Amino acid sequence: MSTLTVEGLSVHYGGVRAAHDVSFTVEPGQSLGIIGANGAGKSSTLKAIMGLAPRQARAIRFGAHDLLRAPAHTLVRHGIGYVPEGRHVFPGLTVEKNLLLGAYTSSWKRTPIDEVYELFPVLGEMRGRLAGALSGGQQQMLAVGRAMMCRPKVMLLDEPSMGLSPKLVGDIAGVLKQLNAGGLAILLVEQNAKLTFDVTTTCLVMENGEIAASGTSAELSDDPQVRRIYLGL
Repeated sequence: MSTLTVEGLSVHYGGVRAAHDVSFTVEPGQSLGIIGANGAGKSSTLKAIMGLAPRQARAIRFGAHDLLRAPAHTLVRHGIGYVPEGRHVFPGLTVEKNLLLGAYTSSWKRTPIDEVYELFPVLGEMRGRLAGALSGGQQQMLAVGRAMMCRPKVMLLDEPSMGLSPKLVGDIAGVLKQLNAGGLAILLVEQNAKLTFDVTTTCLVMENGEIAASGTSAELSDDPQVRRIYLGL
């Protein structure tokens, strides 16, 4: 079992500081959320873990693997799934080919594609349709399904509720809870605090690139300041 460990992570774009001295762990099977306003540093933190943003850190590890020295394209082999902000599916390829690309490190005959279709039946019905013809919600399902194809031990999701209707947000929340209940660790970055509190057991609040608060999701959902800022209550 592998723990994702982030110690002293900072991200700068030129002279702009996006994140500073961020530290946390995601234990095997845990569900951890990071919430914050737009520009708080949430997505930059996730991208830096994946090696997709300029970074400095004391350590970024997944189990025995040193991610600071690992090229971004190798992380999937270590058991890390990534669902980027904006989905980034391949619009000119079919649903099925998008999914198979997510399993490029595996034998084609041993992919969990049937499990993805069971989790998202609409993708099975549309397996021959071009991804660019799907709705936003269907593309988000495809992005999650593609990340599942490498059989990850931890899944990093960046704003999966963006642009979705309340019903589809609820559907995505249900899928994430189901995956977590099956043993998949979840690191969820969201502006949608209600979704995050529903899906995760532990949560961090980011402000101005730093962790401003942490606790269980139940505790933070009852915190008056968090409720006022993020829930409007």
